[in-house]
Amino acid sequence: MALPTSPARPSCDGAGGDPAVGLRRAAAGGGSVGPRANAPGRLVTVSGDGGLVAGYGAPSPDDPADVAREAERLGILASGFDRGSARLCQRVGLAAGWHVLEVGAGGGSLARWLAGEVGPGGRVMATDIDLQFVGDQPDNVILRQHDIAIDPLPANHFDLVHARAVLQHVPAREQALANIVAATKPGGWVVIEDIDWLVFDSQELPEPFATLSSTVRAHHTATSGYDGEWGRRMLGAFRDAGLVELESKGKVETMHGGTPSAEWYVMGLERARAGLVEAGLMSGESVDQALAQARDPEFAVLGPLAISAWGRKPPA
Repeated sequence: MALPTSPARPSCDGAGGDPAVGLRRAAAGGGSVGPRANAPGRLVTVSGDGGLVAGYGAPSPDDPADVAREAERLGILASGFDRGSARLCQRVGLAAGWHVLEVGAGGGSLARWLAGEVGPGGRVMATDIDLQFVGDQPDNVILRQHDIAIDPLPANHFDLVHARAVLQHVPAREQALANIVAATKPGGWVVIEDIDWLVFDSQELPEPFATLSSTVRAHHTATSGYDGEWGRRMLGAFRDAGLVELESKGKVETMHGGTPSAEWYVMGLERARAGLVEAGLMSGESVDQALAQARDPEFAVLGPLAISAWGRKPPA
């Protein structure tokens, strides 16, 4: 089956999730919208009330305009990163008949592609804290509202477990990884994608964009347990979790103002505007200036380091 193209439905999985998590939670409160009444696929379990939308990163939007705007941002993420995720899954041998766990299914675009790859003899379990954006799914996809850090999974069951832009948002990320490994079959594969802000933060960024970016991410880290350095520690965490045949790779791309290469992040910062102003962290005028700066066609900065790691659970 061909690699995925731009998704038919927006996806909330992606490179970095939503940077505006804690600020929107402070401004608007949390709480889950939950799956729509007509959510497609087979919803087999509902647990918890986290209600996070972007990866594992943000309270569910309930204003229609905010929902549409977030859907647009999440679609940008999926169209930019699904092909790379698919290549990683193929690299570890994804094949017909496999049972696959997709953690942080988001808009479901990658789950749909995985379902086509495993075929009618295989199964895909697609999980997320919030299934609001999951979209239509084939019959061989099982949907589960699920918190990877605390909710149970079948043991030694999956040939492949994949997560993108999830564990960096989970405070108990080592426990989440342990749960993933426990759910993987002996001889099965774990593939995790997350980002690291090392390169992004080491460059000279223009003001006021620099202040907007650092303020939102610092608040996110302090209030939500986000770890912007998780990417550089993933390989060691894989080793500590008992995985073998370890590999990893990283990639940095340029973020150009007003293009999808930057908008996946800038739109997340924009969603934090109300929370920033209400908390007294920045003025509305300063935020607006920073957003306009980041959408100038001349704006160009190095993006965060996107890191992928994969390893195998030792055979029994």
